[in-house]
Amino acid sequence: MPERAMTDDDWPAARDLAVIIPTRERWDILDLTLNALRVQTASGFETVVVVDGKDQQIPELGSTTVFAIDKGGAGAARNAAVRATSAGLLLLLGDDTVPEPDLVERHLARHRAEPDQHVAVLGDIVWHREVADSRLHRWLDWSATQFDYRRLRRSLPEDAGYGRFFSSNVSVKRELYEAAGGFDEEFVYLYDDLDLGYRMAQCGMVLRYEPEARTYHLHRYDWPALERRFTAIANGERMMAAKHREWDVYFRPRLQEAAVRRPVSPLWSRVVDRIPDNDGFVRKFVEQRADLWYQQKLAPGFLRAWEASEELDELRTYLGAEFNQSKLFDSAGEVDREEEAAPDELTFYRTSRAYLYDLTSFAMTGTKLPYREDVSRVVKPGARLLDYGCGIGSDGLRFLQAGYQVSFADFDNPSIEYLRWRLARHGLEAPIYDVDQGVPGGFDAVYCFDVIEHVDDPWEFLRRLEATADVVIVNFLESRADDVHVHHSLPIDRLLDHAQAAGLVRYRRYHGRSQLVAYRSPSGGMPRSPRVRLVSAARRRAGQALNRWPALSRVKQVVRF
Repeated sequence: MPERAMTDDDWPAARDLAVIIPTRERWDILDLTLNALRVQTASGFETVVVVDGKDQQIPELGSTTVFAIDKGGAGAARNAAVRATSAGLLLLLGDDTVPEPDLVERHLARHRAEPDQHVAVLGDIVWHREVADSRLHRWLDWSATQFDYRRLRRSLPEDAGYGRFFSSNVSVKRELYEAAGGFDEEFVYLYDDLDLGYRMAQCGMVLRYEPEARTYHLHRYDWPALERRFTAIANGERMMAAKHREWDVYFRPRLQEAAVRRPVSPLWSRVVDRIPDNDGFVRKFVEQRADLWYQQKLAPGFLRAWEASEELDELRTYLGAEFNQSKLFDSAGEVDREEEAAPDELTFYRTSRAYLYDLTSFAMTGTKLPYREDVSRVVKPGARLLDYGCGIGSDGLRFLQAGYQVSFADFDNPSIEYLRWRLARHGLEAPIYDVDQGVPGGFDAVYCFDVIEHVDDPWEFLRRLEATADVVIVNFLESRADDVHVHHSLPIDRLLDHAQAAGLVRYRRYHGRSQLVAYRSPSGGMPRSPRVRLVSAARRRAGQALNRWPALSRVKQVVRF
């Protein structure tokens, strides 16, 4: 980089600045961005566009430095752009933003006023008029879910803080960027700018907010796009938490809490737009209800993505080089059972490390998330739970972290070895019982998911579960002709009759063919009292009604408005 004096009154000039724009498949909006840069009140700066992926067909972009890299995410593209320029001041823009004519001049003026290398400048971002009327976009604004300009505009703090280092409109001196090490390219999508902001703050960054340096955000969100974004947020936030142990996780605890709270009505998300946007009590109250509705809608996908990312990361850490190099996995990442499969499923499950991959893959699907939610409805934190047939213990680990007292039970196999490692990794302690040696009783509830269809005698299996706890929570999976994993067709109606006679606590159908029941373990013989039988039958019919007409649950939420 050319030498310059930090105290020069004319530094930085436009020639000292490079506008950095990563892009992929947004050519129409990028054209608007580049046209707005061509008519800036300041001239002489450089614009560097880096295309994320050499599979892209690059159109004519005029007098702009443009090149493609192997697909690696926005952070990798920005790093490549910085390497391609010698500019001492870097202005990071999004490829879906349209700057006002004086954007560059506003950034330059703030840096001239404070040429210290530690000072960075955050510009303002508002929704483009083409998307400003969207309810989703308004929620992203007032809830500070994407950016956090609402509070900035009202308070104008001395330092906006590293958490607002938004790479869609922010400028930073090259010295500070390089001192922090640039973008971490492990963050493929989202949290790459927060991570860099965090590291630059450790290097002494002060982030000044310049409200007149404005861009217009032209990004259309619909609900599927929002769900995809929250999946990416989950992956990015988990990586951020793993990289910076002292960093406070933001979204996960909020969405975890939202997921277990009583569902709120969707009407709040509409009412909030009719209340004046001020600091009044009514507005705050309605915002809280509306925000909770959005969080409850987004929580399942977010939590599933977080857990999936964590499951895979833990297995990769546990297996180490074996994860990628062992013949347990083929070139596509699938289990290679030709190498280690045993003659029958039971032997394979009891002896094979390859089965760890099967169990991890299943845990990553999020199939058991609604089952766990039902457990939390039946028994509250602090209860004694038994995870029977625990495998790698993913469900029990989540319950331990949620404040339950959990014990595990399974055959002594490689899954249990992995479970012990996982408990130690999380700093948790829990008893693990070998089912061949016997499992004690006295638990508040025992749960066992996706196991009973594999046993020879489901009735004997239920008796074993009933001997351990006051409440049994188990799912009955309907078999299909094309289902290669289910080896026994269950007498589901008779099993439901058994649960109902014992005292049904909850009954739901999930995933089309999985019927989950929670019932009280038989004590003193059956049948139960007439009142218990009546309540039990009513719960079964209510569950059947909800299974048949899912809209009933939505009506229930509206009624709770």
